[in-house]
Amino acid sequence: MTNFSISPGKNNVGAYINNLDLNNLKKDQINQIKDILNMYGVVFFKKKNLNSEMYQNFAKSLGQLVEYPRLKGLENYPFINVLERKPTDKSVAFGGSFLHQDTSYLDKDRPRYTMLMSIEVPDDQGNTIFSSGFNSYNKLPEQIKEKIKNAKGIFSSAGPISKTRRELESRSGIKSAQIMEAEHSIVHEVDGQKSLYVSPGHLMKIKINEKESEEIKKYLIDHVNKDEFIFSYKWDKGDVVVWDNLSVMHKASEVKNCTRIMHRITIK
Repeated sequence: MTNFSISPGKNNVGAYINNLDLNNLKKDQINQIKDILNMYGVVFFKKKNLNSEMYQNFAKSLGQLVEYPRLKGLENYPFINVLERKPTDKSVAFGGSFLHQDTSYLDKDRPRYTMLMSIEVPDDQGNTIFSSGFNSYNKLPEQIKEKIKNAKGIFSSAGPISKTRRELESRSGIKSAQIMEAEHSIVHEVDGQKSLYVSPGHLMKIKINEKESEEIKKYLIDHVNKDEFIFSYKWDKGDVVVWDNLSVMHKASEVKNCTRIMHRITIK
């Protein structure tokens, strides 16, 4: 590994990349970051404290930035979405309650990567919870693997997680757009590794025989929520985290009576 080292996260979910300057990346270092993402699903960079221009430039080094279809961008930086939690907010945090893969309801141009940078975080809450699609697929019984090997899922923006998105849209003065729906394979292959693509917050149905569809859906959602596949990441101010939406699910943990501000970019 050139100029930096990695340390795997809990349950082998994600990896910390240590001693790397995100402002002066060489092409081979960018390729190495992508290789680590392919292997671990998510990477963590501690206390980088980038300004908006630096943050957006780092994102551009990984791929093409995309505007999130449901939220406005930061002024002068349209690809940076502000996710703000205020002490007076009583609803579930945006992206909370349900593990999900971002915009799995898009037929095309789903983001490959999502990136978050912490601007303001509370000391004892506001973690982001990650679940590894690699590890959860590997631990499936062989008979389940066989049942879902060619199965498709129907994913919708009106799925159970939509409540948190509608609340954030309302605060931003945005009217909810039309419902988006897409069909994707439940099993994806990422750089030779098979991964579950379940996105519980958006999954409406699995297209297998009617008798087993709901049973398999519930089984897979329960499976990816098992503690053995989970890493609850504790943020420090200025952290930058990038994850692969094909192989990692995530959700926000509970936030109460405090301020939490994150800047998000999605990349394809």
